[in-house]
Amino acid sequence: MSGALGAWRDRVAEQLREAGLNAAAAMDGAAPRWREAVAAVSLSRVVCASGGFQDYLGLQTGPDGAEREVYGQEVELTLTLDIFAPRDRGGDACRRLAEAAAETLVCRGAAGLAALEVRTGPVEFLEREGLYRQEAVCRCGAWLTAVAGDGGGVFTDFAVKGRMR
Repeated sequence: MSGALGAWRDRVAEQLREAGLNAAAAMDGAAPRWREAVAAVSLSRVVCASGGFQDYLGLQTGPDGAEREVYGQEVELTLTLDIFAPRDRGGDACRRLAEAAAETLVCRGAAGLAALEVRTGPVEFLEREGLYRQEAVCRCGAWLTAVAGDGGGVFTDFAVKGRMR
């Protein structure tokens, strides 16, 4: 498998960094202490249309010159941005980063996918961690495409493609 969903999440974090925002793909384990507000980007939900990869999209010629059938499935992908700010930066640092991230996702999309909805939650203080936290959620419409293998019945690779509103 290609890891297309993880790669898309990583491209969104990169897009936010290119827009001048402090962002990283969500990490497992203990995160380093940041001196500024940071958005940890994760893929939190995938909702698939019923019927699996029912939409035949045509033939694709592979690098070996062989033609393979391509199928698609409409999906809705949800990103969660957990925005953290150190105690000394305050809750306003979370709000400013959340607003800038929301503006970037609404105006530019999320790494090639149109944002259907962007929501931000309230800022909270996590006493145990000594951090402020705010959640932002971005829903996007997409297509997952799959290429059938030589046997025709097994999908060998997946890709995330944009969907128009």
